[in-house]
Amino acid sequence: MRAAALPTRALILTMYDDDENVLAALRAGAHGYALKGAGPEEITATVRAVARGEAVFGAGVATRLLAHFSKAVVASPFPQLTEREHEVLGLVARGLDNTAIARRLGVSGKTVRNHVSNVLTKLQLADRPAAIVRAREAGLGGAPESS
Repeated sequence: MRAAALPTRALILTMYDDDENVLAALRAGAHGYALKGAGPEEITATVRAVARGEAVFGAGVATRLLAHFSKAVVASPFPQLTEREHEVLGLVARGLDNTAIARRLGVSGKTVRNHVSNVLTKLQLADRPAAIVRAREAGLGGAPESS
């Protein structure tokens, strides 16, 4: 819609309440992000606000966005990884399996597998044990924990 210069405004109505999806929606040009669990009055108000040209994000989403953008910039040992991939790598380094990581992050096992695969590719590592070694050398993971 943006490429075609249409005057349409996008509102994302979803059940996904995580920073990566919100940030992806913003990068794609969304003017609003609402959760399906919101009440009908809130969703109606959000649709009307976006139609008026306002940017609207639910209170919980807005609070997290503010926290995300106000974090002090800390040099990451793996700048090529997304924030979520970095988080997954840290949990892998702690010895958690994909099921435990999925449970911890509130995502599916397939999503975790995809993140682990992306980490291995981006860091040019052969397998999970190599990722654990590399992450621990970089100070990630801390003490192993049980799932």
